[in-house]
Amino acid sequence: MSQLDIRWLDPTAVVIERVPDSHQVRMVLPNGEVYDEVQFARAFPFSDANHYISVLRREEKEKFVEVGMFRTLEGMPPASRQVLDEELERRYFIPVIERVLSLTEEYGQLRWEVETDRGPRMFYVRNWRDNVHELSPVRYLIVAVDGSRYEIRDINGLDSKSRAQLDRLG
Repeated sequence: MSQLDIRWLDPTAVVIERVPDSHQVRMVLPNGEVYDEVQFARAFPFSDANHYISVLRREEKEKFVEVGMFRTLEGMPPASRQVLDEELERRYFIPVIERVLSLTEEYGQLRWEVETDRGPRMFYVRNWRDNVHELSPVRYLIVAVDGSRYEIRDINGLDSKSRAQLDRLG
């Protein structure tokens, strides 16, 4: 199989389960192949989150290789779907910023104090240009120093004080 070949997985015929007494996830294919320590990644996490889900297995400590991909998750047994959904939620946990309370510079980094749909958060961003990504003219993805991510779904929907904080950054 060349690097461009994709192994399409049938969601109706796989078993995805947690390894007992572990945080690891296992996938069993209908032909009996078993893959331990699998992870899941969306090919299009923002534009098509429910299709084209890649299954990755650990090859080395920090190296993963693709086992295959689901075109869709329709028809997947409920128990398997629940484990997969939990893993995707954990991987793509992105609180939505609802208000910007404070945006200040400290030690060459931007300190953000915000209200999110998951409660108040404080985080640091190294610089605007490299860590704030415009997904559309009104939608932004912010990557904090610790790797956590935050989303502004509609900058025009924020209150005037929040927009004023962001406008200062130009």
